[in-house]
Amino acid sequence: MTPTSSASFRDPENAAFRLNDAWFRIAGPRSAEALDTLRSSTLYSELVAEGALVSFEAVEAERASEVLAAFQSTSGRALVEGAKVFEVESVDLITYPWEWPNSLLEAAALLTLDIRERLLAIGLDLKDASAFNVQFRGMRPVFIDLGSVEKWRPNPSWNASRQFIEHFINPLAVGSGDRVTAADAWDLGKHRGLRSDVARSVLPKGRRRSLSLLLLQATTRPVEKNAPSESKFAKEANRNKDLARNATVSLTKRLGKQVRKLRGGEHSTTWVDYGTRGHYGSDDLTRKSAFATDFITAAEGRGTLVLDVGGNDGFTAAHLVRHANARVMVMDADAGALDVLQEGVAKTPDVAEKVTPVLGDITNLTPASGLLDREFAAFTACLRPSAVICQAVLHHVVITQGAPMQFAIDALAAFGAPVQIEFATAEDEKARLLLSQIPNWSGEYSTEALLAALRRRYANVEEMGTTSPTRVVVNAWDLLDTP
Repeated sequence: MTPTSSASFRDPENAAFRLNDAWFRIAGPRSAEALDTLRSSTLYSELVAEGALVSFEAVEAERASEVLAAFQSTSGRALVEGAKVFEVESVDLITYPWEWPNSLLEAAALLTLDIRERLLAIGLDLKDASAFNVQFRGMRPVFIDLGSVEKWRPNPSWNASRQFIEHFINPLAVGSGDRVTAADAWDLGKHRGLRSDVARSVLPKGRRRSLSLLLLQATTRPVEKNAPSESKFAKEANRNKDLARNATVSLTKRLGKQVRKLRGGEHSTTWVDYGTRGHYGSDDLTRKSAFATDFITAAEGRGTLVLDVGGNDGFTAAHLVRHANARVMVMDADAGALDVLQEGVAKTPDVAEKVTPVLGDITNLTPASGLLDREFAAFTACLRPSAVICQAVLHHVVITQGAPMQFAIDALAAFGAPVQIEFATAEDEKARLLLSQIPNWSGEYSTEALLAALRRRYANVEEMGTTSPTRVVVNAWDLLDTP
């Protein structure tokens, strides 16, 4: 028997469990007590109203029994005696830290610390500081791991400090340069974050000492000098809980300062200046946006969640939000472009709530991984978009990366959604440049090849027009059952 497809099975007292498209938190007695305390507080309503925490409520006994029985029969786990069941608000867009641009990892770090600080005020705490505790709605982080909430236990340090450093501070430190991202740093440590010794080894020598100092400052006990032992601290805390809690809060604030110190500049990457779009005239851009809007509004529900492949700085995404009321994930392999997106979108709250940037390459998407490959789902399993937009990307995929045209189309079709492609023809300046850089290139690259590949996968394929003399727009919908 295999575990559920949830990473929460690593917590012996808690589990997240999905049943009939609803999500539940199965909490042991101590965890349930902490959640009841939070649920009955004004802090709960504040956090939910802010969008910072998923909502939850205890389920009635009959339904709880049904959920527990289903969990026990399918999860491969024994029930904790006295477990309580809460129904939890679902988050339909799941991404992972190695898919986040620096701005999102920083936002997740600061949310974690903010929630901890506010929990401390009502006698609660976070028992872990995993980046996986956070997801995103648009660019707004939301805390989802209710099992992390526990009763506060006076301690001069934070048991989760090391995890916070490995999941947030170390990746941000390594990723604060102009070429390496925090997502790259996550790749070094995989699912456990980045160890401090590894972080120091990959940093330039001049920055290793600064990281060591940051880590020292971040983990220093909150008492200025002669910090007491944990046992002495606990005794003092029993006599003066406010003083003890203030000391714990000061440590939390200190960690936040270290996160903000690590903020880097924009990444100097290949496509960071693409937003200038010198190869497009203003009329071309207008047509490009109009085609995308028409495609999304042509059928009900297409704007529910649009995947914008190679969406760069979010130009098209912002247009779709404003003119098609769409929700958009912008996937791009270029960190610099997503830096530009974040900076621009952050200034427009209406767009920021509906656009989520994710680092990703259509030719190398995140596979299933973790224990039995069931802890972390593949990108194509996490994301089921209502539509896919792919503007001026395929010449890079087919020519530069050498993917056969059919493979490229199959990769887009894997999302199971209608697709719009802006295709740079073989006569296009950018396509000709790429072809000239590959001697004796013998691949298949043409509008005819594109249409043939699409017709093998979609029942309906239609040329819609052009955004420029050498760029054609094609819509395809009604995916065929067999490739």
